[in-house]
Amino acid sequence: MKNYKNTIVIAIIMAVNLNVAYAQETLKIVSYNVLYGLKKDSINIDRFVNFTKDWKPDVIALEEMNGYTQKTLEQLGNQIGHDYVLQSKEEGFPVAITSKYPLVNFRKITENMWHSYIYAKIKGVHFFVIHFSPFSYEKRLKEVTDILAQVNEIPDNEPILIMGDFNSLDISDKDKYGKEVLNAMQQSEQKHDHIRNLRNGAIDYSVLGKLHEAGFQDTYRLLNKEFESSVPTFKDGNGNIKQYNTGHPKRIDFIWANSVAASRVTKSGIIKNEYTHYISDHYPTFIELKLSK
Repeated sequence: MKNYKNTIVIAIIMAVNLNVAYAQETLKIVSYNVLYGLKKDSINIDRFVNFTKDWKPDVIALEEMNGYTQKTLEQLGNQIGHDYVLQSKEEGFPVAITSKYPLVNFRKITENMWHSYIYAKIKGVHFFVIHFSPFSYEKRLKEVTDILAQVNEIPDNEPILIMGDFNSLDISDKDKYGKEVLNAMQQSEQKHDHIRNLRNGAIDYSVLGKLHEAGFQDTYRLLNKEFESSVPTFKDGNGNIKQYNTGHPKRIDFIWANSVAASRVTKSGIIKNEYTHYISDHYPTFIELKLSK
């Protein structure tokens, strides 16, 4: 009887250890443009903290961390249980990354970028956190070319993710961008000389096309057939709450994966809930990624 009980105890311990090991094999990753550093508003910061506590991401890529410094980002990291954080710069529109796990061989790049980008390796996965130009498809083409040149230095048998606010549209969503979207973009260019997002008068798909050509896959489309927008939300671009999420639905926030990483994606989507409706004028994207096959 004693040996039988010992066998049961050993079996339970092995099952628990197996479950723990399985849990540790997955990374939950969120990419989020948080609109002017969460507006540095305590109520909105609380929304973001509650969102992270509810969603429990292991890694968060952040865009528009305006007003934050490395030190204040570390303080935010403490609130959400992420001990390892990095911000690209302290002026303008920084990108940032926060993680439960150490950031390895990280770099912060501002040169030749409209905003900046971050590279870091976490648990064997290569991360690029980007925020491309909102005003010029030609600048975005240069930016994506730069990123892909960095990617080419990484062995192609290792998992690579490129994520953030691309300010670009993907051809897989083309049927959602009709005359209303085109007319709005044309009117914007007529009003503002610095805005040139159309290519020869048409909607441009060439920026994300470069990622397709390089063998990267849109992780949302890996597992989702239906279109889902990442903008607009119930907050406008000035940080004001709206009664309705008015505006043209677009998907401009992405997590792209090379073939190695794409084969390990188990979940993907755009998070819309009681927190994310009001945190920013963008919704966050997410994936879950197995760390090994």
